[in-house]
Amino acid sequence: MNDENVAELIGMSCEVLDEYGHIGMVNTPFTFEDGDPLPVYVEKLGNQIRFFDAGGTIIHLLGRGLVLDSRRKTRFIKNLAEPNGVALTDAGELEVWTSVVNAPEAFARYMAAMLALVRWEQEQIGVASDISILIDEVALCLRAIRPAAALLEAPAYTGISGAVYKVDFSLDGEAVLATNPHPHSVSSAAKKILDIRAATENAGLEVIVVIDDRHDALAAKREGLILGSVAKIWMMSRLEREAGISVLGH
Repeated sequence: MNDENVAELIGMSCEVLDEYGHIGMVNTPFTFEDGDPLPVYVEKLGNQIRFFDAGGTIIHLLGRGLVLDSRRKTRFIKNLAEPNGVALTDAGELEVWTSVVNAPEAFARYMAAMLALVRWEQEQIGVASDISILIDEVALCLRAIRPAAALLEAPAYTGISGAVYKVDFSLDGEAVLATNPHPHSVSSAAKKILDIRAATENAGLEVIVVIDDRHDALAAKREGLILGSVAKIWMMSRLEREAGISVLGH
């Protein structure tokens, strides 16, 4: 069995894309939820190697109907990639740079980031609405209800596990998370809150969870009972009424 046989067996190969042999496309057996291949490119500049997606991840997600026209709306990509040492550039590319010597380790980290995005995409199946739109709506309501309050975006808290979490807002010192009632979203919010509040420095932190109940009020009420044990619950429909506004067509 030679190298070509092994590459064929595991579905891995590399195609050179330029005449100088500096840029290549790595074919892997890994795909997104809809079967699109993961974008994996490699570039060599001197003694440096870059693994990158050439913007393919964002192009794929746009094709799935996501709105990614601001940093807030691409924040989840950054949060999934950064723990693996992979950066999301201003140009919308996922990339990791390394030396030639450390290329195998960097490739592993790049693929770990891509597979984290695949898992995220799988978990979103059946989620009713784009969370980034909900966050914008919540901000609009909070500013209308409490115009004099200090409203900060994406404050970070360190949990007892040592993990650093960003929540959607800080409202006069209270942490605010927005979520839909999908079980995956609720489970993620509960885990985040429990970890944050278990840390000594966050013992007195008040947490507010805004649940979008406008599409499925029964599910929102049910999931609100679960989250109510760890946070104050505000329903989005009530928040709209208190704000006295109709948000984005609702």
